[in-house]
Amino acid sequence: MLTCIIMHTTGSDKDGPMGGELPSRSRPEPLYQQVVEYLKQRLADGTYPPSSALPSEMELMAQLHVSRPTVRHALQLLISEGLIERIPGRGTFARTPERRANTRRTGTIGLLVPEMRDYFMMRIVSGAERTIAQHDYHLLLANSGNEIGLEQRHLREMWEGGKVDGFLVMAADSPQPHRAFSELAAAGVPIVLVDRYYEELGVPFVVSDDVRGGYLLTRHLLQLGHRRIGFVTRPNVYVSSVAGRLRGYRQALAEAGIPFDQNLVFQGLLPYLSEVQVLEDMVPRLALFERQAIREFLSRPDRPTAIFACNDIIAVQVVETCREMGLAIPGDVALVGYADEPVASALTPPLTTVRQHPYDMGARAAAKLLDLLDGRQPEQATFLPVELVVRTSCGAGL
Repeated sequence: MLTCIIMHTTGSDKDGPMGGELPSRSRPEPLYQQVVEYLKQRLADGTYPPSSALPSEMELMAQLHVSRPTVRHALQLLISEGLIERIPGRGTFARTPERRANTRRTGTIGLLVPEMRDYFMMRIVSGAERTIAQHDYHLLLANSGNEIGLEQRHLREMWEGGKVDGFLVMAADSPQPHRAFSELAAAGVPIVLVDRYYEELGVPFVVSDDVRGGYLLTRHLLQLGHRRIGFVTRPNVYVSSVAGRLRGYRQALAEAGIPFDQNLVFQGLLPYLSEVQVLEDMVPRLALFERQAIREFLSRPDRPTAIFACNDIIAVQVVETCREMGLAIPGDVALVGYADEPVASALTPPLTTVRQHPYDMGARAAAKLLDLLDGRQPEQATFLPVELVVRTSCGAGL
């Protein structure tokens, strides 16, 4: 007896795990768009029925032979169309028809800042607000007080409460992203970081080129003949903006053949304290404490001949301390700051500093977030240029 075996094929070896053509670089469409169409077909044919979980990012990368950024971009587009949703801590799910009809569009963007008094911060807010207003969005502003716990609470309450479509965040001081950041980023929530960033978080950011800024200031002091240059900051050198300035400082020293001296990096100031943490009557006492710390640094037998203050506000404290000690700026100690806030040109002597562009920073960050909300994938990293502003506190031109 002859037995016939009939072989049924389900498609070519280019088919995906559930049928349908896999994304391919040989096709003219961008890979992320091919992934979008592939997943739309799976949603339409019931492979992923309403409320069911989609494969994880890692599983989709393996199935479709594409990179993680490609998968994330495709998933974000499907989220923006209301076809899927990401639930922090649980995964990505196909939306029911009812939930698709109620796709999140609040018309509001959450903006988290570590404090509200700072000129630099408020210029960032102004740039962001102007940009999103042109697209009929509103800002919901929240002050974290530079407290990680409060920042996490704001993020979760805004998102889980359905109050915002995405976030602009000037993060509180932290050496690594906290759990709320990681969960929301992994869930595809639109987030853009401003002024400081966590590269490992994988979300877009807009910051100043702080490495370049630190390099320009240090090189300028070296060109004026200084070899012992103190770097004065708060104990937050892990924050990307401060770390960048310190890196630029070290680069300029290395280029000049001067060994880096850890003893010249002074972190004896108080941690950053916002108005949430400080009572008004404490401010004079805290300022007195900081000036005393700077006094001890400048009283060393081998004190630096120049000071690189990590921001203009710290530079003000250095000026006050030198005045109390009878040290002339720049005669006894040259001084530079960072940011070019209004106080810089008003000091006596006027402060040499690096000019940042906080308004542009806020505007560019808002534009990136609007791209995410419209299903476009902006470039991850934007480093805005900075400029050296030479005044007389460093001794130039005297």
